[in-house]
Amino acid sequence: PIRSDAKACRPDLVIRMDVDEVSKLDADGVYSEVIYSNELPWRLCVNSENSKRTSNKKMIGAYVECNWESESDEWGCEIAVENAVISRNNGEEKLFNRFLASGYTLKGILRLISWNDLKDPNKGFVFNDRITVECRVYIKKVTGVRKLNMIDYTTPSDGHNNIVLVVEEKKLYVSKDYLAMYSTVFEDIFFGKYEEKIKEVEMELYDVKYQEFIDLLDMIYPTAIEINARTVSHILQLAERFDIQYVVERAESYLIETNKFKTLAKLAFADKYGLDELMDHCLALYTDLAALKTLKPSPEYKGFSDKTKSAICDKMMDL
Repeated sequence: PIRSDAKACRPDLVIRMDVDEVSKLDADGVYSEVIYSNELPWRLCVNSENSKRTSNKKMIGAYVECNWESESDEWGCEIAVENAVISRNNGEEKLFNRFLASGYTLKGILRLISWNDLKDPNKGFVFNDRITVECRVYIKKVTGVRKLNMIDYTTPSDGHNNIVLVVEEKKLYVSKDYLAMYSTVFEDIFFGKYEEKIKEVEMELYDVKYQEFIDLLDMIYPTAIEINARTVSHILQLAERFDIQYVVERAESYLIETNKFKTLAKLAFADKYGLDELMDHCLALYTDLAALKTLKPSPEYKGFSDKTKSAICDKMMDL
C-alpha cells in the first residue's frame, strides 16, 4: 500500500491522458506528453496485454516512466504512485493500483487492470471507446541527478536574443553571436558573406524538423542535457550541416561510450561523418578475423566509403 503521508499530501506530478480507441490498444501502447519534475522527464504509457502472464485475458496496462533515455545507473528516485481510471459519468475514479518505488533506477513500472472491469457501460469508464487515465506521482527523494537549465527558445529574452529562426512555422528566439561562436555556417550567415542579406529579424530554416533543431540548440546552449540514442543521429546530421564541430565531438564521445548501438552501427556513423576516433575504437573491438569477415555481407558494408573499406581490409591483414 501507499504510505499514508504521501497519500495525504498533494502529488508532485499529475499526468492525465485520454486514450482513444482503447479497444484497439496493442502492446506498444500510447504515450502522454513528457512532463518535467525534479529535473527529470516523466511520461505515462497505456497499453494492452493478452498473454500467459495475464492468463490469456485482455488487460490494460499503465506504465509510469522516468528518465527512460538515461544510460546511467548512478541516479535513482524514491516515489509513491497512484494510477486511476476516471469515470465519465460523474468523475468518480477506479483506483487500480498504488505502489512504492525506491532504491533503484525507475525506467518503467507496469500495473494492469482487467478490460472486463472497465468496459461496463453503466460505470462510464469507457465512453466512445475512450478512457481517461490519471497517474499521480509523489516524489520523496531524487539522487544522482544534475540540475538542468531548461531553456525556452520560444519566448524572447531581453538582451539575449537578436534573431528569430523560423522552423516548421514555429519561432525560436536565439542569439546570433552565440550561434556564430560555435557554427561557421551561422557565422557566415550572420556576419560574413551573407550578412547583407540577413537584415531582417526573422530567418526561416528549411528542411529542418522543429524538435530536432531544439535538440541541437540544447547541445550548444548550457542546458546540461546529454546526447542519447534517440537524438544522436539527427544531432550529428544537423551538426554537420551547420558545421558545429563541438557538437560533432560530443556525439562521437557518446557513440564511443554507449552500449546502445552495435559495433556495425557505430562503424556506419564513423564512416558517414568522418569520425576517426570512433572508427579506431570500433576496429579495435574486432580481435577475431572471423568476426571481422562477417562485415562484408552486411548492407552497411556495401554503403561504406572506400576509405572505410580499406581500413577494414588493413585490420584483416593485421589479424
